[in-house]
Amino acid sequence: MTPWLPLVLITLAVVLGSLRFALSPRPRTPRLAALLLLQLAAAVLLYFTLYPPSRSGRAGTLVVATAGASTAEVAAVPAATYVRLPEAAALTSATAVPDLATALRQHPGTRELVIVGQGLPARDREIALPPLRFLPGPAPRGLVELQPPPLLAPGAAFTVHSRVQGMPDVRVELLDPAAHRVDISAIDAAGRASSRASAREPGDVVFTLRVLDAGGKVLDQLPVPVRVRAGTAPSIRVLAGAPGPELKYLQRWGSDIGATLQTSMLIGGGLQMGDAPASLDAASLARLDLLLLDERRLAALSSAQRAAITEAIRGGLGVLVRTSGALDGSARRALREWGLETRGGDQTKPVALRSITDAEQNRTTLTVERFNLEFSSADVVPLLRAADGSAIGGWRALGLGRVGVLPITDSYALVLSGHADAHAELWNAALASTARSLADSPTLPLPAWAWSGERISLCGLTAPAQMVAEDGSRTELLPDPSAGNCVAAWPQMAGWHRVEAGEQQQSMLLLDPEKAVALHAQQMRDATFALSGSAVRTTPLPIPGPRWPWLLGFVLIASLLWWLERRRTGGAAAQD
Repeated sequence: MTPWLPLVLITLAVVLGSLRFALSPRPRTPRLAALLLLQLAAAVLLYFTLYPPSRSGRAGTLVVATAGASTAEVAAVPAATYVRLPEAAALTSATAVPDLATALRQHPGTRELVIVGQGLPARDREIALPPLRFLPGPAPRGLVELQPPPLLAPGAAFTVHSRVQGMPDVRVELLDPAAHRVDISAIDAAGRASSRASAREPGDVVFTLRVLDAGGKVLDQLPVPVRVRAGTAPSIRVLAGAPGPELKYLQRWGSDIGATLQTSMLIGGGLQMGDAPASLDAASLARLDLLLLDERRLAALSSAQRAAITEAIRGGLGVLVRTSGALDGSARRALREWGLETRGGDQTKPVALRSITDAEQNRTTLTVERFNLEFSSADVVPLLRAADGSAIGGWRALGLGRVGVLPITDSYALVLSGHADAHAELWNAALASTARSLADSPTLPLPAWAWSGERISLCGLTAPAQMVAEDGSRTELLPDPSAGNCVAAWPQMAGWHRVEAGEQQQSMLLLDPEKAVALHAQQMRDATFALSGSAVRTTPLPIPGPRWPWLLGFVLIASLLWWLERRRTGGAAAQD
């Protein structure tokens, strides 16, 4: 880039000096030509003194020692220059540098980088790099991959995916915030494991993922961020043909998720129990998100009521039929009108939902009774899945809404056997599949976790943002228009942080790299390998040439000009 301001000032000085020479008393032509040429030469020499011409740097290899690099590994790479980053151990053959950018400025002729050790930290991965070769050390051992759950609704089931490296024959254990085991599983041939649990109350909590050997010794562990958000509370109406334990625990589930719940149970003789009877008309159905009824109340619907419900489904209402007994002709006809052609459903059999391991290493299979109900319609989507992958129930879209059937007779047995979380998972999944779509609370698209002490880039923020740490300290996050209005943060404290932008907010957990060594080391290795084929600069940087020859020439020419000016002034004075 041309430095225009100094160039303009020097040019202006030359023009003014030339005009002054042309004024009276004007020197003779040979003398005037010499003064003008010397003045022009002085201007050129001054410019090159300030900005000497660049010369091509000598192409070379720069070896960079990172964390975990040994003296032997570094010395095995032939090169003229060796440096070590702050994370590397003290090596006598390598010069210490504060960061990679400084090393490249000190050695502008670098044509190739050779990275030795665990890899480049985040600080050194966001600069323009020459072609890079990575010679990694031994792969880290432990939990090297973590995929926490996304945002969850209260009571929702979730799965934590992880990968263990360098530790065969181990198990992965998931603990809840109270340090109670909620799941344990063996790793597969690739070291991967999936741990299941369920969310509870709204808020931010930390589960713990641990790697255990055959004797139960903890080999590695990681915190797992679980973010539970209470969205808009659903409005549910439950219609039952008779009282029963299933209805009792459905009411408790509805209360736990904060739903507005209306119940109505027939007790014979035209009498009902529960809330005040509400008509099934367009106005009342429009205020509902889910209509939950059993097969007897479905069969008892009048044609006018079925028509009103059909119209409400087309407008977005969700309808779920739970079967406590076999479907009769009237119930099947109603389902057929909604596009659910059924067959079977006259026998029950146990079905396994999933298996869990308790604190005493006992493996328990959670089972419920289900009807052998199947669907003839090709557009029916499974409502739930059993442990073996088979479908349990189904639903289909009708207009803007959905209608489904859940052929489980005794989900309440899960609560009685001490597995209320599994009962909540089952009904939350059914609710999510069939209920009217609810408006979500305003949230920000942030990752579940990041590293403390490293730069974090956050995008998608539509207003000035702040980051709030656990101790209440606030940091202003200013958007960068040149980066798509993304903001950057560099938080130093581990723990939960909340990002606020206008009415939107979201939290993220910052992990301490020193407490997640294997995961952090693996991410550095992967990121450095990714840089191997994405170098930006393929030629060495130009090196500024020396200034002293130009300065010496300028001083000599300026001195000659001064001497000629003095002679001119002295000569003019003598003539006077």
